Amino acid sequence: MAVGQEIVCLCSSCKMELRHVIVAHKSGNSGPVAKVRCNTCGKIHAYRSTPQEKTGGVIQAKREVKPREKTVVIPIEVEWREQLKSRERTPSLPYTPSKDFKVGDVIDHPTFGCGVVKSLKDGNKFEALFQRDVKILMHRLKAD
Repeated sequence: MAVGQEIVCLCSSCKMELRHVIVAHKSGNSGPVAKVRCNTCGKIHAYRSTPQEKTGGVIQAKREVKPREKTVVIPIEVEWREQLKSRERTPSLPYTPSKDFKVGDVIDHPTFGCGVVKSLKDGNKFEALFQRDVKILMHRLKAD
């Protein structure tokens, strides 16, 4: 097709298959279409073939997409309340970096408030669940 002829292709601005005017070819007038101008919006953009042209005129059936299983997300505050409720009778320990804590200990942090030790990390760190967030804290440090 020559420059100036109309062609139907996908418009990148309108997001539809519309009539366009050929503006340029990749290598002279004999090469594939390179640039087109949309008759609707007037924008010049790279030529994008229609889905029928890509599949040789045969429209392929869309494959069935299975819905993803939804994972249940428990808000931190709900988990925090459940953890504290299950440890009602456990006295809370004041947090200091020099103490040794274990999983399940209830701690009282001066900034974050009441929390529960969730897991132990490398050597001198542990993960604690507080009302609004999960924090990594230090323990087993030598007192000065």
